[in-house]
Amino acid sequence: MRFAWLGSAGMAWLAMSGCGGDARVDIDALRSAELVLADGSRRAGAALFGTGPTLVLMLDPECPLCLMHAPELAQLASGAGLNIVGLYASPYIVPDSAQAFAERNGFRFPQVMDPECRIAQALDAVVTPEAFVLAVDGTVLYRGAIDDRATRAGRKKPGATRHHLRDALAAVERGERPSDQNVRAVGCFLECGDPAAP
Repeated sequence: MRFAWLGSAGMAWLAMSGCGGDARVDIDALRSAELVLADGSRRAGAALFGTGPTLVLMLDPECPLCLMHAPELAQLASGAGLNIVGLYASPYIVPDSAQAFAERNGFRFPQVMDPECRIAQALDAVVTPEAFVLAVDGTVLYRGAIDDRATRAGRKKPGATRHHLRDALAAVERGERPSDQNVRAVGCFLECGDPAAP
């Protein structure tokens, strides 16, 4: 696969719309923003949300389900047309913790801090881990679970029988819409104010 699956200030601009149509994120605004990474560096949004589809992964280094999915997420790599961003949305996640989590698990994609939860709220993110696949124009092609191991809060299966994110990325790579575009993610609730119910 080309996607190598196998192998803050000023963010109020990010908005999601989609009344009666596809949900969409203002991707041009993301590209024009300067984002703060967990390692303390700053990156232009255009370097993270490039000209191809973008996978945004909602992560929390203390969430047991993020820990469970970390080996699978470590296989992901940006490149060959896919941009990947790890997003840490909470005023309680310190950059050092996010950076250590990424290094410990061998993540090969940028780790973006979102302490005011502006990006997360614009995505309407609810839990970690939760994946969002955005088209070049900001259309949300997939939103939801990585796989079906987590069945409900506090319950998980030993192995996955459905690989929702992998299937969605494969469809996007083929130039198709994912057959399942919205799969409820089960995980740790974001600590971003008053979250919507999953």
